[in-house]
Amino acid sequence: MRLAALAAVAAVAAVATASPKQIDIEDDQLYRNDQTLVYDGIDVSSYQKDIDWSTTAADKNIKFVYVKATEGATFTSRHYRQNIENARRYGVRVGSYHFLRTGSSIRSQFENFIRVVKKEEQDLVPLLDVEYRRGWTNQQLRDSVKLFADLLEQYYGCRPMIYTSSSFFNSYLAPDFASYPLFIARYSKSRPQLTHGAKWILWQFSERGRIQGIDAYVDLCRFNTGCGLKDILMKKGIPAGRRRSVAPPTRVPEPKQRRVQAAQPVPLTEKQKKELEKKEKEKQKELEKKAKLDREAWERAQKEAQKKAKEEAKRKEKERKQLEKEQKHQAELQRRAQQQQAALKAAQGSKASTKKRNQSSADNDDDLYMPTRKR
Repeated sequence: MRLAALAAVAAVAAVATASPKQIDIEDDQLYRNDQTLVYDGIDVSSYQKDIDWSTTAADKNIKFVYVKATEGATFTSRHYRQNIENARRYGVRVGSYHFLRTGSSIRSQFENFIRVVKKEEQDLVPLLDVEYRRGWTNQQLRDSVKLFADLLEQYYGCRPMIYTSSSFFNSYLAPDFASYPLFIARYSKSRPQLTHGAKWILWQFSERGRIQGIDAYVDLCRFNTGCGLKDILMKKGIPAGRRRSVAPPTRVPEPKQRRVQAAQPVPLTEKQKKELEKKEKEKQKELEKKAKLDREAWERAQKEAQKKAKEEAKRKEKERKQLEKEQKHQAELQRRAQQQQAALKAAQGSKASTKKRNQSSADNDDDLYMPTRKR
């Protein structure tokens, strides 16, 4: 599956959440005594191009294969049809996966997947590949994955499995999807460690597998302890295929047959291992650099948001004080108007009282100077 995208999101996730303590496993758990690598299944896409399934299916390690079917709302893997048909013809149990894109609606991506992936051709539960969340918030990512998973479960009659890296799951998908079947990518000798009690069924431990019949690197995976095919077989649908020898299909020509003594993976040389380690270190430095830039951008966004929040709070406080000031001013004007009205009434009352007293005094004066009537 998409290593570049997976590595990028793993680096960003590592910044947000500290990596859990790793549990080292011994070499003999990855290799047999004859130094043959131990694995249980593979996944393929158009990257592997034309596969000689008559040879690949002879590898008894390969109990199943997941084949890339679709990506986004319109993309279909051009090798999907020949891979799914030929793998089944040679008895390999098959399943199909969709690479989730954030630029298309979930329902359009679901419609793209079911147009290509036929129920009757599937031995394994459908697989949803979730590797990044560009343009989505954490909640939008979780809601989108849940909707896609629900649609797949309704259509295929079984719960889908989710593929992602351990760091991406711990940072963005846990705990909402802790109960789902999980296919975890971690290219290391250390088993994936998931939070919130989540348990993985499959561990993709290498993207550098060498398989007879395939002229490119292949992703290798192993079952968790106590897990097996029973945990990923479809509960509804056709029974899983059995290994059998049949003639190559006429509709899709097979690659030229090779003579091999045994279908065994090709181990890496010491030089190849050192080159791989060097590339991994360079890649890790680049990812750390990108993660640092992402962290700095996030911190700037946080500071800007805090600044805007403070400015908004300051503006609201200023408006509140202005409103209080205006209310006090109106109250003061009303009080003064009431005082003026009271003073005016008092003045009018005083004037009326003075007039009445003057009138009474004038009447008394008239009585005093009135001439005496003759008797």
